[in-house]
Amino acid sequence: MAESTENQSPRVRAEVEKKHIPCNLCGGTDLVPYCPENERGLVECQNCGLVFVSPRPDAHELYALYGETYFQNSDSGTVGYTNYVRDEANIRKTFRRRLSRLERFVSRKGKLLDVGCAAGFFLAEAQARGWQVEGLDVSSFAVNYTRDRFGFPAAHGSFTELDFERGSYAMVSLWDVIEHVPDPKAYIQRAAELLQSGGTIALATPDVDSIPAHITGKRWVGYKLSEEHLYYFSPKTLGRMLTEAGFEVVDVYHVGKYVTLRLFLDRLGMYLPPLAKPLQSLERAFRLSEWSLYVNPFDIIAITARKR
Repeated sequence: MAESTENQSPRVRAEVEKKHIPCNLCGGTDLVPYCPENERGLVECQNCGLVFVSPRPDAHELYALYGETYFQNSDSGTVGYTNYVRDEANIRKTFRRRLSRLERFVSRKGKLLDVGCAAGFFLAEAQARGWQVEGLDVSSFAVNYTRDRFGFPAAHGSFTELDFERGSYAMVSLWDVIEHVPDPKAYIQRAAELLQSGGTIALATPDVDSIPAHITGKRWVGYKLSEEHLYYFSPKTLGRMLTEAGFEVVDVYHVGKYVTLRLFLDRLGMYLPPLAKPLQSLERAFRLSEWSLYVNPFDIIAITARKR
């Protein structure tokens, strides 16, 4: 697997050969363009409705995206984050809120594996609530930060290629991960292998069938760089993938997150510039940029499922 380094370009090299792929959910090849005006190369499977990027580079080239610049850059509306580490307080508040709901469906706490652990903030919140935590990420920057900052065990590499003890985990979490990976079905099947009977998988991902996605079209904030978001799920397609992997879906809802007022107004400016501009002026005048608020646009789906 290609190492992610801080000096790599945040975009996959243009000269890499791209290949068409079949549907990851049903294997179908009857594909039609989906929202072609956003120029992301999206297609929709006519058999099951899964939306994904095709053609695209291989996995090793895709993983080169996740260097340090992915977690801090000035183009987060297209790729990555403005400053993930600096936003720790809001991210941890978001995860505390998610854990409070998620734990209603957990019979007992135990080993937790966070796939796509980023800077380890979810692991920190889960450990504080009694979980035995481990992390995993394709970004060497993220893994090193998690180890150095918190001392948590964190593996670097692909979830489907690394060795973990089968049947030993009470929970596997994939927050904002499943849309990034070349083979989401394999990731979900791998989670099923590692979970104990009755263990829990928790996921969150943009909902391509949400009202905001339909209303805003090509301007929807869920549409990221085509080398970053490879798959766009709906409750129907993700639910089917989980069911076919041996899970029982127990909770489905649209989840929000805590964000700074500045980020909220930046995103509002993508949809309603006339409204955003005067509010941005007030934000700057009263120095409210770091003020935190919980925002739920109802376009991110969270699903909790239990291994049968």
